[in-house]
Amino acid sequence: MRRTTLGCLAIALLAAASAAPTAAGQPTRMTFGDLTIEGQSFQGNVRERGPWEWEGPVTVRASGFVMTCDTFKLWPTADSGDFERVEAAGNVRIEGRYRSADETEWDVDGRADSAEYDRKTQQGILSGSVTFRAKNRATGRVVSVAAERLTYDVKTECFRFERGDTPVRMEWQEPQPPAETRGESPAQPEAEKADEG
Repeated sequence: MRRTTLGCLAIALLAAASAAPTAAGQPTRMTFGDLTIEGQSFQGNVRERGPWEWEGPVTVRASGFVMTCDTFKLWPTADSGDFERVEAAGNVRIEGRYRSADETEWDVDGRADSAEYDRKTQQGILSGSVTFRAKNRATGRVVSVAAERLTYDVKTECFRFERGDTPVRMEWQEPQPPAETRGESPAQPEAEKADEG
């Protein structure tokens, strides 16, 4: 019993020490699994195992994406080395790279009022005024969506957009090919036009 209490106390002290700002005005920084979280202030309850809260601006980094928001909450695992669930609120913006099952890479920019991710369900949800833009890195094609809710299922790699009674607005933009491939002659510089005359 005493060993467990000392172990929990040691984890709490290490977490607090790693979260303490290094200088006045510097953000706090902590790592849970593959997430690194920075915020202007931090508070947490070790006994209750969360939520641990950061206030902002907050920046969350993981492999492949960066998220910024006003507030961020994390529920740590029992050993405090990883997380079970996270929530973000206020001016949520997620930027990064997404690789689909067919190895296509997309540059992604998503914005919302709030976001959450649960490890148990393996679903991420953006809510509120959601805008989502993805650009195919190989073709330049752009997909833009406006909705009230976006749900992404990690297991199935499926996106679901919802907008209440109003249809979801989706746009698909093809990149413009260079003038030569459209059958037009490329524009000549003014100096060349003058030489021809």
